[in-house]
Amino acid sequence: MTLHISYLDTLPVEILHHILDNLNTQTILFSFRFACKRFHSIGNSYNYYDFNFESISKTKFLHMCCIIPFEQVVSLTLSDKDDTHGQIDLFNSLFNINQFIRLRSLTLIQIETHDLKVFLNYAIHSSLLFLSIDCQTISIDEENTTLNLISSTIEHCSLQTLYLSMRPKDMKELQWPLNLTISYLRIKNSITCDQFYTILRHSPCLRTIVLKDFNVDDTSEKNLPCFNHAPFLQIKSLTCEDGRIQINKLEQCLTLTPALVYLKLIGCGNLFCSTFDGYRWEQLIKNKLPLLEKFDFLISAFTHVNFDTSTVEEMISSFRTSFWLDEKHCLVTCDYIICSHKLLLYSLPFCTEHFVYYNTDTRKVSAKNFTVTNNYSMMMDNVKELHLHLTEFINVDEIEKVYHLLFRNVTELTIATNGGWPDDAFRFFSTIIDLSHIEKLSLSIRFIDEYTPIIVHSINQLLKCSPNIYVLSLHDFWSADNFASTVETVYSMITPNIKHLNIRVQNSDEVKFIIENFENLKSITFEYAQDLILNRGKFIEVFSDMKRHISRWESHYAFHVWLDKA
Repeated sequence: MTLHISYLDTLPVEILHHILDNLNTQTILFSFRFACKRFHSIGNSYNYYDFNFESISKTKFLHMCCIIPFEQVVSLTLSDKDDTHGQIDLFNSLFNINQFIRLRSLTLIQIETHDLKVFLNYAIHSSLLFLSIDCQTISIDEENTTLNLISSTIEHCSLQTLYLSMRPKDMKELQWPLNLTISYLRIKNSITCDQFYTILRHSPCLRTIVLKDFNVDDTSEKNLPCFNHAPFLQIKSLTCEDGRIQINKLEQCLTLTPALVYLKLIGCGNLFCSTFDGYRWEQLIKNKLPLLEKFDFLISAFTHVNFDTSTVEEMISSFRTSFWLDEKHCLVTCDYIICSHKLLLYSLPFCTEHFVYYNTDTRKVSAKNFTVTNNYSMMMDNVKELHLHLTEFINVDEIEKVYHLLFRNVTELTIATNGGWPDDAFRFFSTIIDLSHIEKLSLSIRFIDEYTPIIVHSINQLLKCSPNIYVLSLHDFWSADNFASTVETVYSMITPNIKHLNIRVQNSDEVKFIIENFENLKSITFEYAQDLILNRGKFIEVFSDMKRHISRWESHYAFHVWLDKA
């Protein structure tokens, strides 16, 4: 170790600063700076600190706040999510945000209105290049003031990238101002065609826009003047995700953006509105988007009609024209999942981070407009969040047919069952998923006595082979009479790397047991058990008697606890 430090100590400061650019802030503050006197001095003079306080323990948060070189911070992330609720208000009590004079990136997650106003007043006069606002609770009495502040921030700040996530009502009432700097805009809401037009008209530098969808319920926009407006040629990329895909509404809006080179659509389609028709999409692209280079899509629909092989082949045949194969080089797959009656039409590589997979997905009717290529193992590399449905029986022969990992980059895994648990569950997991990347594990399972031993064994194997999992959520359906044994079962499964736990509880004794025995946890969410009447007073008494210093708050479905170390 001494030899390594001696070698690094000979490097110029500029190179060491480049190394620090690739280290997280905690490593710089608590490891690098304490390696030697020179590194301590270099760490103190480093001007590009990125403070990300998402999913941090309260102890570590307070410790870092004591040594924040606020004039040297360029990026700041604050979060009021369930695992760190109250963090933003605490931060504001410790700091004046105006002291962060070099801040270029600011991310505010689930922020309350009164805190948001503080940061917006700062942002208006700042040099921020990146701003992300997630605010779902703008209070009625402050609605106009807050929305006006957001508009002023967009108008006066030097932003290049803006993320907005607000209630649909607030988004609809937001007055979009003139902005001469934003090139990337992400809105986690549906917007009307009129709003889309206003944003384009007021954003001459905008190149990329990502949104949920165009409001298909807004029937008042059929003959809007905006559709007769000269097109906005600055827009090069458009993404609509997690909404509804209505091709007629989309076609109207695309008349405003004929210079698109990239289009991505993810959402629910309609079998009776041409959203699964390759010929219809081909004509739309030829007529409205002559410069389009790449079209990624995932369109889904549930149907009561059973699709056989000939029907699915007929559907995919509309994507076997020279337009799709030779001009756009677009690989398309159509799957009909038999057990769920779900129809999927998607381009490859898979273009969304979220995917739902059934171990019975082998029982499907599938057709492609291509033959399997050597790169087929890479087709699901964009999937980061995998929702895996298990049935009691897994076809071992089908497992043997899997020659490569289907999901190589999953970071969030949800496992759900309908009651039973297959004997070969872990073998199935490890065959289709690269377990080394998983960070968050959610279980929607029943700890039925018959299956508990095999469930515990499988989950233990999974956690042992997934060393990066730090969040464990148990979204279960167990009944009231087996709570005690279930909490002990969870205790037998949990590993030291688990820092955040979400669990359903029945009474205050279970709360006390978990807080006192799960020493490595940074935060806990205690969900209320279904059909149980809880004495909230006893919960609060338990918290007040705890030796561990905690911050607690209550939502309509749970108690949340942000913990210090024991």
